[in-house]
Order: sequence, then C-alpha cells, then structure tokens
Amino acid sequence: MSRFKKHLGEGKTITIDEEEFLIKPLTTDEAPLFFRLMRLANKDGSFDIMNMDEKTEDTFKTMLNMTLQKSFPTEWDEDQDELKAFGLKYMMKLFEAIVEVNQPAGNDEQKEKVAMLKERIGPK
Repeated sequence: MSRFKKHLGEGKTITIDEEEFLIKPLTTDEAPLFFRLMRLANKDGSFDIMNMDEKTEDTFKTMLNMTLQKSFPTEWDEDQDELKAFGLKYMMKLFEAIVEVNQPAGNDEQKEKVAMLKERIGPK
C-alpha cells in the first residue's frame, strides 16, 4: 500500500436488493466536475432531480457515468447499456454515495453542507 492510498477510502459500499456494490471515488482529474455539480446542486438551497436545468443534467450524467466506469470497469467494457440502465434506476442511491465518497476531508463546514445535500436528495 502506498503512503497515499492508506489515507484514502476505498469507496462507499451500497446495498441494493441484498447485493453490495463498491462505489469508488473520483480523482483530481474529475474533481472540477464534482465541484461544479455541488455548486449547481446547492445553488438555490434545493436539489430537485425533476427540475434540473440542462447544464446540471449534463454534469450529473457525466459524473454518474465516470463513477460507473471507474467502479465497474469490467462491466463497463462488457455492456455499457446495461450498466447505464442500472445507473438510471438507482441514480439517487448512487448519487448519494458519490457525494459521500468524494467530499473533501477536514472541512467541517463543507461536511455540514454535504450532509444537508444528502438529506435533501436521500430517499423520503
């Protein structure tokens, strides 16, 4: 294990129908996309998946696909359509995990904002 890897989480495990899936974090190359989505999601204090503008939709889709590809590389290579259908069906559960696994460490104010966002987007 490298000296950097030991400080990283391996990802976030989510459970769907008693099956576990590991959602892996993005890298610094994808960070601007993540931060753009967080800005868009927090823009007006609410995040409504049904009322996203086109820019937010595109950013959301790109980030979701990047996460699916990184988390499930074999499945991505074998059948992207099936994996993308999975991503659509479970997008909110996946998005919640994406937010959690990619939140910056060590900033309590930012963690509070992320927690509030997760509460707004989480299952009701």
